[in-house]
Parts: sequence; structure tokens; C-alpha cells
Amino acid sequence: MNPNLLKQLAIVVKQGSLTSACEQLHVTQPTLTRSIQQLEMKVGAPLLKRTRYGVIPTEIGARLSQIGERILAETVRGEEVIRQFHSGYKSEFVIGIDPLWEFATVNQMTDYFLQEKRYAFHFRTGSAATQITLLQEGELDFLLAPAHLSVSQKSLDRQILFRDRSGIFAGKKSKLIGSKQPLTQADIARQKWILAGASAGFLGSQSEVTEANAAQMAFTGSIRSVIHLLNTTDMLVWLPARLTLMTEAISPEQMLTVEGVTSSRRDIALWSSREHSERPEVLKVRELISDFVIKQDKERPLYGLEL
Repeated sequence: MNPNLLKQLAIVVKQGSLTSACEQLHVTQPTLTRSIQQLEMKVGAPLLKRTRYGVIPTEIGARLSQIGERILAETVRGEEVIRQFHSGYKSEFVIGIDPLWEFATVNQMTDYFLQEKRYAFHFRTGSAATQITLLQEGELDFLLAPAHLSVSQKSLDRQILFRDRSGIFAGKKSKLIGSKQPLTQADIARQKWILAGASAGFLGSQSEVTEANAAQMAFTGSIRSVIHLLNTTDMLVWLPARLTLMTEAISPEQMLTVEGVTSSRRDIALWSSREHSERPEVLKVRELISDFVIKQDKERPLYGLEL
């Protein structure tokens, strides 16, 4: 089967219109129609259905378009590999990073890794729960994520590099900010809560505070919405305290002191697979990442946290 036909089908499905797909592919509509007809003859069934809003795939059309999407992605990836080769890079490393880590260190991280001229780096942001699976499946080379994850670690190496603890943060509109006395658990239990990264086992939850109100909203895999809410509402959320304050988007006054509530460790570790751990280039990049994270740990403020 001609893979170009599957790529064309994927674009038609994505655009929802033959006309729009033709514009993207730079072909005429009769040419694209013939391509779809060739596929349909191969399958022996229609791949597309016309509706008043455009075209949608049939069941088999949707399955084939998903394959076409993957071929498109791999084609783009292949073109980038060629460009990297011509630019002198030996290889590319895919590094998963936690969303809050990215937000707090992106400027320093960019400056640091741009100095390395031998390798290209692809930073992939997402929840720890999702990315640890990608690491185990070989789709990531390294992962910067919470050190304490409930996952099987038989095939993984873990190196703790950055110290942190959890903290309770209040939105800027909260009346709890500025309290001269430590708050009680009852004070914060009655507030509106949101969850961040709960499914990753990373950012904790209000269950650490007895009888807290149930969170009505949760965010996983993104931190910017949580930061925005902390700047515009009175909501409360558990977050890694040091990283949160390192973003400079949240002020130290927003971190609450609560009687009887002990913050838990929220350290960052470098995770990697043991399968290719002895390759020279892997060892070199591991050293590069480790040096950067340790430098952040040593040079960034502690904000009064007991680390």
C-alpha cells in the first residue's frame, strides 16, 4: 500500500474538507479524489461520509487515517533528523520534564543546553504518570520527575538531584493570606480546593488535611492554569513549594502555615532506563542533565524550607 495515500487520507480527515486538504497538499481536487478512490478500491468500502458540515471518516476510514497520522509524524521526524545531521549533531535525546519544573527553570535550562553543540535535545512536558510509562516503553531517554512515584522500578535508575517539599498555596484573593497566627486545619478545610498533578502522585492533595472540602476541579499535565488561578481566585492547592516560588509567579506570602500539617518530600529525580545506560553518549548526557539540576539545587533559594 502506498503510504502517501494514507497520509492524504489523514489530512482530509483532519481538515474535514476535501477543499481544505487540497490547499494543504497543493494538489487539485480531482487528484485527491482519485487517491481516496484508490484506497477505497483496496479496502472495498467507503472511507469518508459527506455531511452538511464536510466529510467525516467511516469506521475503517478513521482507523486508516490514524495510521496516516503516524506516517506524517514520522516523515516530519525524518526530515528533522536529516537537518540535525547536516547541522553537525551526533544524535537527539528526548527528555521528559515535569510541567512545574519547566515553568520554573525554562530560561536557565535553555541557556544551559544550547551550549552543548554535539547533541540535539527534545524536551517533552507532561504529567509524571504519563511520562514514566513512555520512559519504560523506550520513547524517552531521560525523565526529570518526582522522586517518589508508585511505579515498578526494576528496569529504571533513579537519581535524586533537587530537594523540595510540598506546601499549601492560597489564591491572591484568599482572606487567609497575611494571617499573623498559624492557621488551623479547620480554617483551610472549609476553603475551595483544586488539585494539581494528583494522578501522578506528585503534588499531593487536600486529603493530607483532615476533613478538607472535596476538590471540584483538577489539573494534570499542566501548571499554567493552576498558576493563573492562584493569581486570580481564593482557591487553595498543594504544590511543590520551592519550585512554585522559583517561578516568581507566586509570592511567598501565598504559602500558608498550618498547625499540625507537615509538608512531605517532593524532590525531583533523574529517571532513566537501565537498558542503554552504559552507552558513552548516554553517560555524557546523563552527566549534563545531572550537573544542571544539581546547579539549580545549589544556587536557587530555599525560601525558608527545611530541606
